[in-house]
Parts: sequence; C-alpha cells; structure tokens
Amino acid sequence: MFSEVKSKLPSIRQSVGGVALGAMIATGATMAMAQSQPTINIAINQSPWLNSFIAMVDKYEDETGNKIELDVTPFGGLLEKIRNSVRGSSGTFDIVNVNSLWLSELYSGGFLAPLGDLRDGYALQDGVLDYGSTVSWNADSGTFAADGTLMGVPLNGNVQVLYYNTDVYKKLGLSEPKTWDELMANAKAIKDSGDAYGFIPRAGRSSIVYNFTPYLFSHGGSFFDIQADGSLAVKINTAAGKAALETYLDLAQNAGPPSSGAVEQGELIQLISTGRGAQAIAVIGAWGGLENPEKSAVVGKINAALIPTGPNGGQATSAGHWVGGVPKNISAERQEAAMTFLDWFQSKEVQVAYVEAGGVPVRGDLGDSSLAGDDRYRFIDAYSANAANAVMGLPVAQAAEISDAVALNLNRAVIGELSVAEALNGAADGIETIMKREGYTVTRGPNL
Repeated sequence: MFSEVKSKLPSIRQSVGGVALGAMIATGATMAMAQSQPTINIAINQSPWLNSFIAMVDKYEDETGNKIELDVTPFGGLLEKIRNSVRGSSGTFDIVNVNSLWLSELYSGGFLAPLGDLRDGYALQDGVLDYGSTVSWNADSGTFAADGTLMGVPLNGNVQVLYYNTDVYKKLGLSEPKTWDELMANAKAIKDSGDAYGFIPRAGRSSIVYNFTPYLFSHGGSFFDIQADGSLAVKINTAAGKAALETYLDLAQNAGPPSSGAVEQGELIQLISTGRGAQAIAVIGAWGGLENPEKSAVVGKINAALIPTGPNGGQATSAGHWVGGVPKNISAERQEAAMTFLDWFQSKEVQVAYVEAGGVPVRGDLGDSSLAGDDRYRFIDAYSANAANAVMGLPVAQAAEISDAVALNLNRAVIGELSVAEALNGAADGIETIMKREGYTVTRGPNL
C-alpha cells in the first residue's frame, strides 16, 4: 500500500491482488485533520457500484481530511479475505463490506462489534432502511430480528425491482403489471409480437435462489421458518412453494430466451440493455448501466416498478444489499474512526450525492430530495417501495450452503430435468440434511 499527494493521483482507491491505492489531501490544514484519526481500511467487492462508493470516499476525505484505503477484491474472494481478517488476533480491516448472504455467518460467529457497544445507544439514522431487519441480530434465536442488536450500517441497497421497456409497452398498449398474472400476460404478448423476449429470468445456478425469493414469499411461502422454540420447519415443498415455482417456470420457459437456465446477472443485463429482453426482475444496481449510452441501447426507455403481488396480495423482494460492519479485533481508536465514516455515510445529503454518482442509496426517504422530478433518477420511488418489502430468505449461518443445495434443484426444474414436485422435495431434503447436521430439530410436511 502506498499514499500519494492527491493532485498527483486519480480519484480512485483500489487494491486488486493485494496492492492498495490511496490518496491524501496535502494541505497543512487538512493534513492536521487527517492525523486526528487513523486511516480507515475497508474491504469491499469489485462491482458496478464501486466507482460510486469511491466518489463518496473522495467526498469524505475532502470534507474531513481523514484518509480511507479500499482493498478491492472480486466477489468470489471477498468472503474468505474477510474471514481471515476477523479471525486473526488483530484485524486488517476497520470496516468489512458484507453481502446479505454472509451476514448471518459473521453475526453468529461474534466477529463484529455491536454498534451500541461502540457508541452507547447507537441507532441507524431516521430514513435508513434495515432490509428486513438484517442489520440486527438476535443471538438467542440465532436469526435477524428488528429488536435485536444493531450490528452494521447498510452501504449499498441492491434489492431487486421489476424492469420493463417503455417503448415496447407503448407499442403494444401494455400497462405496468400489478400481479404475476398481469406480468405473464404482458410477457406472452411481447413474445408473440416478436419484438423481444417477453421476460428474462436470472435462473443460472448461482443466481436462481436470489431471483426466485420474491416469487416464493409473495405467494405466501418461505424456504423454512424458525419456530419460537428454536426448531426449524421446512416450508419450501408446500402448496405456496409449488405455486411460486410454477409461476417462475411459466415465465422462464414460455416467455424467456432459449437456455433460460444458463442466464446469470451479466447475461440478463445484456439482454435488457440491447433491447432483446423487454422485462426482468433484477437488482437496482443494474440501473446505472442501463442508462449509460456507452453500454446500453435503451437509455431513457426502461422503467422500474414494484415486483408483482402474489394471489393473496403478498409483496416481496430479495434483500441483496451490503452491510458495513466493524470487527471486534481492532483497536478502539480504529473502531471509532470506522464509526465516524459509517455515521457520515448515512446522512441524507451524502446519500443524494451517492445516487448522483451512480450508487444505490440506503435510505427510503429520497423521494422528496433534490433527486425528485429528475428523470435520470426515476427509479427512486420504485426502489424505495421494493426495499420496504425486502426479505432475507435464508436467515441462518448456513445460508450459503443451503442456497447451493436449493439452487441445484430449482435450476434443474428450469432446464426440464426435474418436475416442480421433484425439485421442491429435493430442495427440502437439502435443507433438512444441512440443518439436522448443525444440531437443529427439523420438521417438515409430506412430499408433494
């Protein structure tokens, strides 16, 4: 790692393969301020929203004189790097950027400092979203809870929304769908017109559980429920799960592209951005690329909307956000420096700047900000509405392993290797096996 005078270095801080780049403001006044707290080292993923976060790092350094260094790692390697740091006698990182799927592991392992221990009575600022209570942890029940201990601050609110092509909608006289049936009707009309694929699923094996979650929860289902006594009831192979998977397969197989089971996030975004796909449920983080004329043929032609409701009016989106946590194994001085940045980052002013830089906000109250009425940020209302419905489908420390087991079965249903019943029963088997091994009392109903 090394530092340079800011005027000599571009405004980007990255480390790939362990080489970090930093910047420092080199005036006497700001240098004095920078010495008031140690450099903040943040572990973060290489992603489409990285540059917007870097812009906020620049802003923080400019405003405070304090210094931040980012250790940027591809998604696949970040969790292991975080694990190594938080388990050591003295951690490398002052803030670890934790994907929603990893939160339960980091919380339950006791590796992060409760924020209320670092600042007495600390709470998220009013307006900051909690993404299905996933910023808080109940150690007794071993799961997320609104009344649990506050463990982190959201750094990116990457929930899923419904995207649709307004040009195609206008040409075919379609209306924004409110229900899954309406979405399916629009998808079939689009496909029949020959203008584009009617719907693009994100059904590749590494993506399908995250993509399927809104279907499952809006149909009144869940992967499993944790009971009051701490036992676990498997719920995926129920009537609600069956209805949800049938809806998912109908869209994928009857309105989607060939080989829908191979579509991951990159392929989905490419199909939408080239106009070959007219509808999709995808992360709000894709918005910036869809509006970038260097990357997209549909600039100004895409709208974001609320994900459709289920048969009984249920609404849900997948919590796919990132949370900044402060490790226990760093000094109190370093923890206080981390808290100063996390507190600054939540403010409404900073979050507006974050959006303007291409980031996904972590507040749900930006509809009355300076962003309102600006067509470039027309996604804000849909994002906020979806984020309020965010659910964490796998709220246990074994989330990553369970996701792999469920994904295998769901993906095989999409590609036609398994029936709906076989896929859901197989997914239930996987959940039961993993959680029994972990010492849970597990119950489940009969196979479909």
